[in-house]
Amino acid sequence: MYKTRFPMELYEMVIDQVDEATLHSTALVCKAWTPRSQYNLFCTVELNWPSHYDRFLELLQTSPHLTSLVKEITISENSLLALLRPPMSIIARLPSLLRPYPFVQPRRLTVHNQVWIPTRYDPSYLLDLSHLASITSLDLFDVTFTTVADFSIVLHALQRLRSLNATHVECRHQLDTRASAAIGGDLRCLTSMHIRSSHPTSAIDWLLQCNRFPALRHFECDYELSTNDVMDQGLGAFWSSSGQTLKTLTLAISKRAVRVPAPFPSQVIGTPPRVQSACDRHSNAHLERHFDLSPCTSLATLWIDCRQEREVAPDWTWLIFALTSLGRTATTSIPLHITLAFQHPSHALATLYMHTAALDCALAS
Repeated sequence: MYKTRFPMELYEMVIDQVDEATLHSTALVCKAWTPRSQYNLFCTVELNWPSHYDRFLELLQTSPHLTSLVKEITISENSLLALLRPPMSIIARLPSLLRPYPFVQPRRLTVHNQVWIPTRYDPSYLLDLSHLASITSLDLFDVTFTTVADFSIVLHALQRLRSLNATHVECRHQLDTRASAAIGGDLRCLTSMHIRSSHPTSAIDWLLQCNRFPALRHFECDYELSTNDVMDQGLGAFWSSSGQTLKTLTLAISKRAVRVPAPFPSQVIGTPPRVQSACDRHSNAHLERHFDLSPCTSLATLWIDCRQEREVAPDWTWLIFALTSLGRTATTSIPLHITLAFQHPSHALATLYMHTAALDCALAS
């Protein structure tokens, strides 16, 4: 009887969609299915408990051909050992574990809900961490460092980072301004960065203020500004040092006191630059730098998140100022695509009416 033969690519597409338990079965069906099943089983290694670490070590020792399939390592340790003895945590032991196995070449490291303190680990930790040169993407979610010095150690040890996601990264203690600036540096390979930070934003501010990104192309920013001590925050310095290379910018700005209906105070954002006098522009230059996008001369795509809580009136003074500042230096040779994102059309209509004239003028300019 004639048997229908499907192309192997079709089987692989199906294998890519099944869960872990099914993958253990598909790996045993036939030799042709084994490589794809193993790839899906070992592509991402999750280390959440000390027992996961022990099993990973056993895998390294007994099946090195499988560990070469590892492309991403995810750490979200939920153990009392990590809390009481930080040097024994998974994040502290992982670099020394991988150093004798150069065939393990992960591309992405993802860390969730961790206290990461390299300065309290083994003295060889920095050297071991720097040997993970294959890591090009670092994702940090709710990670706490002792100070920005620990954050700096991690970033500059992973010298080939091309992508950085820092979501709610915090520091327990603050360094003085001079010490923070001294431990900054160049992240030469970084081309994509995504930050999300609620006030206080000290760790992210250090990242934006004290580091340089000569190759950065894509930047996503969900940033909460304080209406009181906004001058200590880092957006303005970032535009000045890295804006010339940006191609794609996604921007969402919110106030710390979100339920206060009043707009950002004049100390944060003043008169749009096109209607300021020369004296006003000089006096307000240091106050409005957080929204001054004029250094972004290569920008091709600007995506603005206008989604707000329904009961809160949006404050778009900053948005109109930012668009107007772009108009001062935009070049005709680079088409600029601007997208305003709303929850739904009725939300757009309900929030646009107060700012339609000023927004239309800014876009037209």
